[in-house]
Amino acid sequence: MILSNSDDPLHCDCYNPTDNDPPPVIEIKTYRYLEVGEIAFSSNEILLIVEGKLLFTRLHETPELFFKGRMVFLPAGDTLYYRALTKCRLLVLRLEDDFPLCHRFSFTRLWTVKATMTERPDSLVPLELNVHLRSFVQCLVHTLDEGVRCKVYFRNGINVLLTMLHTYYTPEQLCQFFYPILNSDTLFSEQVRIHHPTARTVNELADALQMSPKQLNRRFNSVFGQAPYEWMQQEKARMIYAEISGSNKPFKEIAQSYGFTVQANFNRFCHTAFAMNPKDIRKKSKIAINI
Repeated sequence: MILSNSDDPLHCDCYNPTDNDPPPVIEIKTYRYLEVGEIAFSSNEILLIVEGKLLFTRLHETPELFFKGRMVFLPAGDTLYYRALTKCRLLVLRLEDDFPLCHRFSFTRLWTVKATMTERPDSLVPLELNVHLRSFVQCLVHTLDEGVRCKVYFRNGINVLLTMLHTYYTPEQLCQFFYPILNSDTLFSEQVRIHHPTARTVNELADALQMSPKQLNRRFNSVFGQAPYEWMQQEKARMIYAEISGSNKPFKEIAQSYGFTVQANFNRFCHTAFAMNPKDIRKKSKIAINI
């Protein structure tokens, strides 16, 4: 039997979600058969499929199938569009700022591995859970189903999982898995990814990061290897493509949400960025997922 907070004074600080609280660092999400929607990431997150099959769409990619026993990493500021092919359960682990894989292995070391890679992934690279991680994930899911909501337990669980990743997977595998956030300044890049969806211009992004445009340009070029405006346009295109192909929103609504007041301008942007108009992008996506 699980004790409530009032029954056990030692757990008076355990997490009890309310409407005003941030999401817990570990939680289970359930999706109905054929449910479609989007998942926005305000923090770096690991998603583990514990039941069923999901199709995820992002960037220019063909929707990719994820199923039980797979995990994928998504950086803060990203958005995934999903379609559940069966009833699904997803274990979500939200990683806090400056998280290490373990006390002796930081992402700085993975950054050095990335620098030696000749082939760099252009899409999400999942990891298959080995027998040890499967057992650990089953334990987490069981305790969540039993009602455990302890913050300390959750954080310890994430630390254990990260240590197991370091133990059972090679640096090359981890480099591909965490590739989206690997650079010379992970904290800066995370703040950029968090704030850029609401920043229309480079000046707005600089304001959000409490920097001058000149400071932002200099640091951005050092970390990302390109100018912030160029990167922001690429990210804008990525999000537009994912939303067209992964959702059922009207094109007019999508266009307006990205600042296009004239539909013809939105169509022109899509044709320039993707060599397709919005209708063809959605049609291609539906053919790819066979619906």
